[in-house]
Amino acid sequence: MFKALGKLLAVCVLAAVPLTAWAAEVENFRFSSSPSKIRLVVDVDGKINYEEVKNTKKQLVLEFDAELEDDIVSKVKDPIIKKARLDKKGDKTRLIVDLNSEAQHKVFVLKQPDRLVLDIFRIRVESEKNDMGRGLTHIYRREDMNGLPVELNILEIAPKNRYTLKPFSGAVNKNGRGTLLKASKAVGARAAVNASYFDTDGWIIGNLKLDGEWLGMEAQPRSAFVVADGKPMVLKDLAYQGRAFFPKLGTFIDVKGINRSRIAGDVVLYTHYYGPNTKTNQWGCEIRIAPNGRVTEVSKNGSMKLDKDSVVLSAHGDAAKVLERVQVGDRVRLRETLGSEVADEAELVLGAGPSLVAGGKADVRSSEENIAGDIARGRAPRTAIGVKKDGTVILLVVDGRSSASAGMSLTELANYMVKLGAVEALNFDGGGSSEMVLDGKILNNPSDGRERAVSVGLGVFPTKG
Repeated sequence: MFKALGKLLAVCVLAAVPLTAWAAEVENFRFSSSPSKIRLVVDVDGKINYEEVKNTKKQLVLEFDAELEDDIVSKVKDPIIKKARLDKKGDKTRLIVDLNSEAQHKVFVLKQPDRLVLDIFRIRVESEKNDMGRGLTHIYRREDMNGLPVELNILEIAPKNRYTLKPFSGAVNKNGRGTLLKASKAVGARAAVNASYFDTDGWIIGNLKLDGEWLGMEAQPRSAFVVADGKPMVLKDLAYQGRAFFPKLGTFIDVKGINRSRIAGDVVLYTHYYGPNTKTNQWGCEIRIAPNGRVTEVSKNGSMKLDKDSVVLSAHGDAAKVLERVQVGDRVRLRETLGSEVADEAELVLGAGPSLVAGGKADVRSSEENIAGDIARGRAPRTAIGVKKDGTVILLVVDGRSSASAGMSLTELANYMVKLGAVEALNFDGGGSSEMVLDGKILNNPSDGRERAVSVGLGVFPTKG
């Protein structure tokens, strides 16, 4: 009986001892490497508590409760880490990491199985946010993008703001190119980013409409940033369709573009925005149309003058033969559409492409919008615009083609816009054109090493009052 009682007492004594009296034991010390970080893992066989006791530019030291039989030196070899080891200090175990240079890190504990994890990041992540007043916010970020550094500048324009978004010409008062900083100062924009694609002579590739005036249009279906009744949005598959009817002749011709160079067999409508004249040669025919729809001039000389009180319809080839039959005083009916009632009635249409985000999810439509391969593929400097659910507009410029910033692919750009809260987003022109200015300063580092002359900028203009 006494022997049985002794056994029972022994069991009771053991049961009364807290489980924490037995410290966890270190079972393994391992590491893994990825493009973005080095991960050091200490495997233990029980609950673990740690304390960060040292954090300098060249050394990190963590102490934790765990038994360690022998000191362990990791075989990790990496430019970030000089040496990593486990050793004993009293009743504690220490994880000591000697660094070759300062690096950001993160420590955490995982369970099932229990382990202590230390991530040391190759790329330093930074973020700075500044309220610029009146509903405008500027954000600078340095991020780790799949193991490569990227630098971004972001402008957010809140729904209740005292700004107006409007495009403007790089040449200020006519179609053409110019630097964003100079042009934005000339037109009075507080901030701006580059926007539309353009040809080498400055004419706009895409759809551009401002305050009801058609400034540049193309037949290729593309997405556009649209403001209709004050509401910002991204609309897909907008394609210009124009037609000029001649009642007296009983015929019509299709208009193929607005404010761009006239090529063989082409029909282009010109407005004062294009410049002082159409810049065409004599191998065609042009007519001037007044606001009342009457023809006031017919010419085969080319380079017809442009003014704010009329438009000029210019044609080459078979369409030119139709214009040659038109007489001064004849009526012309112009019909124009983007294939969307909302876009046709909108106060602002700014086309580029491709669409990046729809319904809050990344959806890059490069093939659907026939985006050139040098834009659709690979990492590059990028400019984009997005709209949040509450109507906040996001303008983003990411630098690229440098050791400081690798740029983004369109997929990465789309995912990042989702991360920022965009429910819709659109890609603007990129590469050496990508630029953001604010308060008379260039915020990013254009990849050409200097500003590239661009055709269209999107400005953030302070409203009066």
